[in-house]
Amino acid sequence: MKRFLAILCAAAVCILLALGFRVRAAGKSDYSKQDVQKLLRFLLGDPADDLTGEELYDLNTDGTWNATDITLMKQELHTVPQSNMLVVYFSRTGNTEKIAEEIIRSTGADRFVIEAAQPYSDADIRYQDDTCRANLEQNDKSVRPEIAQMPASLDGYDVIWLGYPIWWGEEPRIIDTFLENVDLSEKTVIPFCTSGSSGISTSERNIRALVPIGDLRAGKRFAASASAADIQTWIDGMELPVKKTETKIQISVNGQTLTAVPADTEAAAALAEKLRTEPLTLKLDEYGGFEKVGKLPWALPRSDSQISAQAGDILLYQGNQMTIFYGENAWSYTRLARLENITQAELAALFGSGDVTVTLSLDAE
Repeated sequence: MKRFLAILCAAAVCILLALGFRVRAAGKSDYSKQDVQKLLRFLLGDPADDLTGEELYDLNTDGTWNATDITLMKQELHTVPQSNMLVVYFSRTGNTEKIAEEIIRSTGADRFVIEAAQPYSDADIRYQDDTCRANLEQNDKSVRPEIAQMPASLDGYDVIWLGYPIWWGEEPRIIDTFLENVDLSEKTVIPFCTSGSSGISTSERNIRALVPIGDLRAGKRFAASASAADIQTWIDGMELPVKKTETKIQISVNGQTLTAVPADTEAAAALAEKLRTEPLTLKLDEYGGFEKVGKLPWALPRSDSQISAQAGDILLYQGNQMTIFYGENAWSYTRLARLENITQAELAALFGSGDVTVTLSLDAE
């Protein structure tokens, strides 16, 4: 019975996604991938997951926990970034948040708020009290306050704006928690902070020494009274990385569209340029029981080497023929692209045993 219900729930999710189902959840979402699994087990009647009603699982606020809520969870957990920039900030009193809001407004960056699993109370940041939580944490560089929920992924972001208040001349320890739990080794990181008088330089040195960072830019300290013009002037004075786009090749064959990632060769670049002008329809002949071969209408730059071709490889042969492999062969080729997310058996079934016609087009993501 449970297996039947699981299939039913999964089918409902697929149908809703296929129909382009979209509902915006009311209020703030506060759940993880584990919550999706927990709700699914609850819906299947697992006694170990008897929910209390306090969990924020009713995303479309219809009073019922069902497959629709699982669908909405999965959609939000796998949201594609709308920008190549993300503003990450921790703000206890709201001063840092004001600066973050202006950066988001100016740059169109996405947002992630660092929230403590144990929120900081007013008493926790009463600096005149030597035993308050903030003072105790700042006096011990090994302390790592727990974050309520980390971002699902920083993939797709090239620039991370990192904001925080200055506590006793340094970044709060919860910022160190964040830094040690993400990979910034290929990111541009731009710190910004708020304080009554302390500068940002000590926290910058701490951050640089704590984790590998691709490009740590000079940060900026703002007063709580900083104006939008002050923030904009700072932003205008820096050169920011342009959003990276990944060009992929779409290949239509027998009613199905496949996606291929171009190789890093002159031939692949030349093919992409040709496809920017118009799609290419090509007749491919069966050859050897392991590949389909078709003559291109033009030659491409050769950089042949001995290659052990695998299923999914798209290669250039003799400068003017394109081969798509559904089996294996070793010969002298130039790499053009590689199909993604398809198995050898699926390729063989899709291309069949005879000749086939394919259409190649460019898809810039």
